[in-house]
Amino acid sequence: MKRIVRLVSVVAGAVTVLVAATVALAGASTSGSIPNYSTSDLTKPAGNDWYSPQSNVYGQRYSSLTKVSPANVSKLTLAFHVKTTAPKAPKGQDPPGLFTSEAPTMEAGGTLFAEDAFGRVFAYNATTGKKLWTFEPHNPATPTPPASKIPNSLGVKLAGASLGASRGVALNNGIVYAFEEAGNVVAINADTGKLIWHTQVAPLLQGQGGSLAPLYADGVIYGATAAGDQGEAPCFAFAIDAKTGKMLWKFKVIPAKSSDPGYGTWAHPLPSEGGGAMWATPAYDPQLKLVYFATGNPIPYMGLLRGPGKEYFTDGLLALHSDTGKLAWFFQEVHHDVWDADQSQQPVLYDGKVEGKDAKALITADKDGLWYVLDRATGTPLIPVTEMKVQQSKSAHTYATQPIPATTPLVPQTVPDRKKWAHLKAPDGKPFNIGPGGPAGSFTAADATRYSVTAAFGQGASGNKPPALDPTKGILFEETTPGFFADKAIPKSETSKLSAFNFSAVADLKVAPLTGTPAAAVSGTRIEAMDIHSGKMIWKVDHLASQNKKSKAPGGKPAPSNSFNGGLAASNGILWASSGNALQAYDENTGKLLWSSKALPSPNFAPPMTYSVNGTQYVTIYLGITNDLYVFKLS
Repeated sequence: MKRIVRLVSVVAGAVTVLVAATVALAGASTSGSIPNYSTSDLTKPAGNDWYSPQSNVYGQRYSSLTKVSPANVSKLTLAFHVKTTAPKAPKGQDPPGLFTSEAPTMEAGGTLFAEDAFGRVFAYNATTGKKLWTFEPHNPATPTPPASKIPNSLGVKLAGASLGASRGVALNNGIVYAFEEAGNVVAINADTGKLIWHTQVAPLLQGQGGSLAPLYADGVIYGATAAGDQGEAPCFAFAIDAKTGKMLWKFKVIPAKSSDPGYGTWAHPLPSEGGGAMWATPAYDPQLKLVYFATGNPIPYMGLLRGPGKEYFTDGLLALHSDTGKLAWFFQEVHHDVWDADQSQQPVLYDGKVEGKDAKALITADKDGLWYVLDRATGTPLIPVTEMKVQQSKSAHTYATQPIPATTPLVPQTVPDRKKWAHLKAPDGKPFNIGPGGPAGSFTAADATRYSVTAAFGQGASGNKPPALDPTKGILFEETTPGFFADKAIPKSETSKLSAFNFSAVADLKVAPLTGTPAAAVSGTRIEAMDIHSGKMIWKVDHLASQNKKSKAPGGKPAPSNSFNGGLAASNGILWASSGNALQAYDENTGKLLWSSKALPSPNFAPPMTYSVNGTQYVTIYLGITNDLYVFKLS
């Protein structure tokens, strides 16, 4: 389910910029521990430093370091461990969020940077773990919501807690940039931890705030708002001047005026102002001067209230001109989404062969497990995409077709053992709707008449599990959680008026467990290697945590195959994975498990990272639940 950002009350539309005169921001090639990275630096694989949230502006999560290899990875030992913070909210702030921290650690110039679930930023010596400073954000507590008249069928508790997830920081020229859940982008002095400037990006009303890690590129900070799932406000992409904190432009995902691009793809009036949340760090092409955002689903989730239409610019890949924020192109991966099958994962850029031709490609993947390879200059598919007919629901205004790529799906699209479903009954006593099957099998007609089974909620490709790409081989590595869910829309009579703070009213769906059905066997977390040249699968490893036979969770139980593992990173023939309660290394070419750490205190929600200081290569993993940072090195 989506992350929901805290709600706070402030004066709408205020923008504050504070500049510290004591910090010189211009005219130097370096400032303190963080260099002033050039455009060329930003597009290369990570080397000694890991200074962009996904390793570079291409979003590849790949390192060129070679000290650790498949031949010696078994000699990794613990370099140091630090507890970043107690799992306790600062005074006057919310308790820990449900999804904690999913932020990768960052490193530059011998300093490690980490971010916890509250948006605190920490700096450590990258070889000893000595704490250098802590930056404390200011996220006021969520107002207590009024009593709800609609049952919360999803079990989501909004009162007194945040569902937000912090996803990391950006680094450049002596500055650490963070996007706080309360809606502020902040610039922090990397040497002292002191605030340089902060900009309030959006009115902190319901449906606004930040969850993604910002991206630094060519003197600009790029980001986007999230939590439009709460229904009150449309989300937008933005650009901020990295030196001053001045807002440069905004692009609203949901068109507001008839003159706006995409306005005609919606039914009007809109039942909700929300939707189009962006959860993942954007990617950037400095030659094309384009910045790419993966956009989320419309609101309400089900289509009963929304009316017909493709609903641009939700559920797709949005390319904007980096200097103006104007639309360059848009490719929609799900028309009129009623499955929560949106794009919450970062786009990844790749230069190489696709189907035998040289290409500048963009790879984007959905929560339903479908993935697309596009020309990043035009948005044209490089691997064919076919509009296929799907099961229809008149009441949900489902779109007649869906764009199905010729790539191998990351997760099954059709329920197993289809004949066995005939006698099974959903909680309402009716048969499950399992759809017609086939390549578009997960696009069942979800409405209020019955429980429909879909793969979308199964987290085929999710922002909390960022992929890795080896640009030297043209291989995309994805961590997925195959599975099926059954959902049913809440009738119009119960959701005709969206209630503030009421997630069920906005989601307008009920979820049924599939325990005892054939779909229950399709579960667990796995890694897959995909050939970008052809779109086909090379290998897969099922049930990641079970690969570590000795890994035990607290209490002596086997480490779980956790659906919220933290994603991947690649270097020198090794695929680093955050699996269950362990950091693991797999062979890039075969998927063979090469090494596993001892059991760690909790599942690893954040992705791994690698860096080098004084010729020694380190590998890190941050536990966003228990706030532990583990750093390994060759013994």
